Amino acid sequence: MPSPADASAAAAQLAVLTSAFKELFSTTFIGFSIATALYGISVLQAYLYFRRYTKDRWTLKTMVGTLCALDTLTTIFVAHSLFLFVLGFLNRKLDLNIPWSFTAEKLLVTIITFIAQCFYAHTIWKFSKHIFTTAFVSILAVGTFGLGIYTTVHLFENPALTSISTREFLVISGLVQGLAALNDITITGSMSYFLHARRTGLASSDKLIDTLVLYGVSRGVLTAIAQIMFLVLNVALPHHQFWIPFHLVVGKLYVNSVFATLNVRQGLSQTEVQLGHLSLVESHEGDQMRTKPITFAVIGEGRSVFTTIGTFSRGSGIPDAEQG
Repeated sequence: MPSPADASAAAAQLAVLTSAFKELFSTTFIGFSIATALYGISVLQAYLYFRRYTKDRWTLKTMVGTLCALDTLTTIFVAHSLFLFVLGFLNRKLDLNIPWSFTAEKLLVTIITFIAQCFYAHTIWKFSKHIFTTAFVSILAVGTFGLGIYTTVHLFENPALTSISTREFLVISGLVQGLAALNDITITGSMSYFLHARRTGLASSDKLIDTLVLYGVSRGVLTAIAQIMFLVLNVALPHHQFWIPFHLVVGKLYVNSVFATLNVRQGLSQTEVQLGHLSLVESHEGDQMRTKPITFAVIGEGRSVFTTIGTFSRGSGIPDAEQG
């Protein structure tokens, strides 16, 4: 018979395992619930995109289809992880190894993040032709992707939950979230700066630019906050899993931000602003038409990519669209 001391130690160990299991399940369930709601929004946005923009380039359609498929797989993998947690709890098998499906979901989130950040790097380039900013965003995207792949391989090789609390993993994982957050802030700041620099003093165009800046900032802030919270909770509380909800949500936020960026073209065109062509007339001075250029990074429809929302000439009476 085991001694009372051994029985007490076993009971204490079981209590610790049960507490850790409950924390792991609850944080995953909370994150999955929020992520699933965001997934529903992503599906709706993908549907609207394919319905509205039938003439978009095949590369854009492929990107949207790929993101939608990856987003669907991440949802399935997290659901599978929760199923394994529940099944283990019902069978009284408190397995604290990270399920393969959860690690696979992390891999897909890394790919989603890379695609989204490359999309915005391309947008910044078409929008500003600023090679330094574009290169910086691209380098951060590649760095985040490479380190994300490294941590994923580490988890496949070391599935024990304790492996994510090691110093090496925490440092590299922190770099992943830090680089991703820095990239989101850079993207948001550069887009806002380049847009603000194109303010013309015309009320209608400035209002449009303010709207676009507000939209871009809100997009970047959400993903940056999710990455920063992921980083802070992962590093500050390495023996807890409070970071999981932010990890599960961040991929959905990237997908939603890309889809929303593409779908916003419909709303802009309803105010006579179309991606690739803008027809805004501010005022007339006698027989002279007074207009000024407004430029914004856009993804055009058809076979051409339009980088100028509107270019207007004085006295012509006809606004011209410049293609890039």
